Amino acid sequence: MDLVVKEEFRRRAEALHRASPVVDAHLDLAGEILIRQRLGEREIIRSRYLPGWKRAGINLIVSSIYVPDDVLQRGGVLAAWEDALSQISALEREIEAARELMAVRSRGDLQKAVSGEGIGILIYMEGLDCIGEDLERLSELYDLGVRGASLTWSRRNALAAGCCKAGQRIRISGGLTELGKSAVRRMERLSLFLDVSHLNDDGFEDVKKIARRPFCATHSGAKAVCENYRNLTDEQMEALASRDGVMGLNGCKYIAGSLSGNHLEMLCRHAEYEVNRMGPGHVGFGFDLCDSYDAAKADLDYADRIGRGERSEKREIELCDCLPDHGSIPLLSAALLQRGMEEETVRGIMGGNFVRYFEKVLPSR
Repeated sequence: MDLVVKEEFRRRAEALHRASPVVDAHLDLAGEILIRQRLGEREIIRSRYLPGWKRAGINLIVSSIYVPDDVLQRGGVLAAWEDALSQISALEREIEAARELMAVRSRGDLQKAVSGEGIGILIYMEGLDCIGEDLERLSELYDLGVRGASLTWSRRNALAAGCCKAGQRIRISGGLTELGKSAVRRMERLSLFLDVSHLNDDGFEDVKKIARRPFCATHSGAKAVCENYRNLTDEQMEALASRDGVMGLNGCKYIAGSLSGNHLEMLCRHAEYEVNRMGPGHVGFGFDLCDSYDAAKADLDYADRIGRGERSEKREIELCDCLPDHGSIPLLSAALLQRGMEEETVRGIMGGNFVRYFEKVLPSR
């Protein structure tokens, strides 16, 4: 059974969300938009996301560009590059079509989003499989509005060996390649922030030695709370905090450890533990809500099979999100308050800490 949140704390949290910055540091938004556009949908953000964002008082969404396994398997680096460009283009069209949205590419843009001029969308790469061995493509991505990257997703590429997938419990060895180390240095020169959420332990150690700018973990949990290789150890969390980084609270049930349905309780336990280990200024939200993306992918796979004349049934997806949508985020903030967390600490987790982080790592203009 999950936590029951009292009405007084709901009201306090809702007031905080109206008055303070709110950030989700990881959402596979661009990929879902591209999939749904291919299914014939338009204005996906406005119809599927904007109501929840407004209920939660969202100021900034960090949208990943994630290239699926099947794209890489089908066409390698070239197909991955084309897919990444298509995702960026699809997301930009959505932003341009909605007056409530704005692209965030600089500190100035970030301040406009925080001040309420529009809900900001910041683009980053969840894995750099799409560049292959060509580091010049980092500059191309920057010119297209990308402002950060993880070196790899949960798979090995030319830059690094990734960690295992969320539902697995496999230790993967091997850190950054020499090219990966060069990529980190190039990213720092370009003011691209570095995300370590999908690196394995060896890769994290390499980043610690190489990185000179603050790095972050956009969507990770605490390994001491849930024994999952996608989560960070105490030592890794402390190293991230010592570099003035921020760690986004992951909302996947496998990473949170809430397979029995105690989602709010486990998310609170992660947040409380991380605050105790790293300090209140280094924890944020990075929920990685994937159910809507997975449903869209299942619909597209089904449509493709039907289009090829195959007899098929639509695949049922496993629901993995700890929150039903972004509109439910204030409930988590309320649960943290109810469990005794200081209001100022909750404000930081809601968004203040990631705003401060991006103010440091984004280009000035």
